[in-house]
Amino acid sequence: MSLFAALQLGLLVSMLFCVVVLTLKVLLALRFGRKPTYAHPQGSSFAGVLYALGQGMLPWEKETASKHIWTYMGGTLYHVGIMTATLLLVSVLFSISLPAKVLNLVRMSLVLGVVGGVGLLIKRIFQPHMRLLSDADDYLANILVNLLLLSALTATFAENLLVGFVAVAIIVFIYIPFGKIRHCVFFFYSRVLFGDFFGKRGVLPHPSRKT
Repeated sequence: MSLFAALQLGLLVSMLFCVVVLTLKVLLALRFGRKPTYAHPQGSSFAGVLYALGQGMLPWEKETASKHIWTYMGGTLYHVGIMTATLLLVSVLFSISLPAKVLNLVRMSLVLGVVGGVGLLIKRIFQPHMRLLSDADDYLANILVNLLLLSALTATFAENLLVGFVAVAIIVFIYIPFGKIRHCVFFFYSRVLFGDFFGKRGVLPHPSRKT
């Protein structure tokens, strides 16, 4: 077995490991249960969840995002870059060659993702209140993902650099369930709970904005 084939196998194993551990963590979280509510529903739970996962993600719907629009945009670019790197990994895993036009879009997305990721890291380092709230995991998660995006970008220009890209990806997938990057699952979990509760209470969607 070649080195690259071994890394492909390692990537698949690390992905499965990540999915299994994250699934177990979600199941453990569900075991905490939910406190019963005794008030009569005033709205729709479904509408609340729909809002929380849709319109409620827009910057003008969130006070913190609307007041820090550049951070919001940087985070958006960062996450688009991460999704692009993940799709590129899938193509590497199954040895799928991407057309030149698609590859150019992938490179552009990865460049913007790196800019967003590095910008967020710089902000965390130089903003006193951000430094105060940050721990080692905040820095490690950002640096690992930045390395993933950079290695993905370089790998699109030279096949021999795919080894580095896959190696970094394996480390990231093993790290995900134990670090803050696990929010890739728990973010949606928490948004569903948020939308369900406040939708049922008639708070979401905002009554004043209903048509």
